[in-house]
Amino acid sequence: MQNCTCPSCGATVVFQSRVSILSICEYCGSTLVRHDLNLENIGKMAEVQVDGSPLQLHAEGRYRGIHFTLVGRVQMRYTEGLWNEWYLLFDDLRNGWLGESGGTYAVSFLTKVAEAIPRFADLRPGDPVVLRDQSYEVTQVEQAVCISGQGELPFQIGPAYSAPVVDLSGQGNNFATLDYSEEPPLIFMGEYVEFEDLHLSGLREWNEW
Repeated sequence: MQNCTCPSCGATVVFQSRVSILSICEYCGSTLVRHDLNLENIGKMAEVQVDGSPLQLHAEGRYRGIHFTLVGRVQMRYTEGLWNEWYLLFDDLRNGWLGESGGTYAVSFLTKVAEAIPRFADLRPGDPVVLRDQSYEVTQVEQAVCISGQGELPFQIGPAYSAPVVDLSGQGNNFATLDYSEEPPLIFMGEYVEFEDLHLSGLREWNEW
């Protein structure tokens, strides 16, 4: 954990993850990029849109027996509406993501694979993709756009940040996402989970939704 001072309002900004490079000040909304102990203010972050999510920063939960905290959030827009990607910090020092869209929840982790990844422009729903010797099928191809963010994140974002993504469905509850916002693409692999199985606490009150 590292404490810094917001150069805009003087509030304390806490980085809980050692790999986080960006934080949105909770007090003034400034988007701050970390350079060692110094913070660079790159502008104001847009307010997150009300979406009825019961989750919020600093909520806690458990996944496969390991405690985690929600330390960041990216709010994205795609053709069917909004979705959230919550940045998770686990007690075993792993970093992961909790995807939330329309009451569906999925936990994933950045994963390296040996297979060559098809180009974004070449993929269509129904296409087969193999990752780590596992078979997947393309379910959705999206040109998503960032609306807003909160907390700390391991990469730099801003309004209109573009994320071409491809969702893949595997066996059982397994899924993967190919994120073409970087080159080579980022691969996130994980599984869909039931809300109750995450044992979440510190959620928003009903009258705050």
